[in-house]
Amino acid sequence: MKIMIYKRMMCCLALITCCAAYSMAQNANPYVINVTTKPYLLRSFLMFEGKKRTHVISVGTPEKVNYAYDLKQGALLELWRGDFIDVREMWEDRGEPQLAKPLGTVLPFSAAPALAVLADKDAAWPDSIAFDDLQTQGYVLDKSKMPTFLYTANGADVSDKIAVLDGGKAFSRTIGISNGKQPLYCRIAVGPNIEAHKNNSYVVGDKAYTIKVADGTKAFIRKTQKGKELLVQLANATDSLTYSITW
Repeated sequence: MKIMIYKRMMCCLALITCCAAYSMAQNANPYVINVTTKPYLLRSFLMFEGKKRTHVISVGTPEKVNYAYDLKQGALLELWRGDFIDVREMWEDRGEPQLAKPLGTVLPFSAAPALAVLADKDAAWPDSIAFDDLQTQGYVLDKSKMPTFLYTANGADVSDKIAVLDGGKAFSRTIGISNGKQPLYCRIAVGPNIEAHKNNSYVVGDKAYTIKVADGTKAFIRKTQKGKELLVQLANATDSLTYSITW
């Protein structure tokens, strides 16, 4: 009888210890990277759309507008305002599960590639690029230490620059291609609804954010099974487009 009571006590103690450890982990103070005078670039894993993304770089800015970018898809994953990122799960103990966690309210976009070759303007947008079909070429920093990402995909050399506008009120994105072998399409936005407005601007979702494309850019909205997409064709071997995001 005493042995049975002892075993039950030990089981209860183990359960209490496990629950306490879980509670402490859930309530643990974050390890916050503070961005002060210049942008901070962090390579990490990141959970997005329920999947661990393994080739992500997150960029924090002194203006407290930040973003995460998938280097193997050329995809702008998300934006957020406020503090930059929590790296507790990267730096504590053995760094498992090695996830960085954005702080603040996140505005998600898509993990699909920004550029694709389509058979025609109505062909379905690909979910991803095969791992070996996109070769990352690193990045270069401008005078303010913001990166321009470089890669090769779909037979073209690509540059992708994301910058802060108006002291943090908006982001701009400029995608350029060179040595293109065939026309490419760029998907600027995807959502349940996209509405065209004046001055080359488009409202995405339930006024979640606004896209404004540069003058002279011919963007078009198309319907899909899941909603709508905003696309631009880059028809020339050397071509580019610029748009801004306000949210």
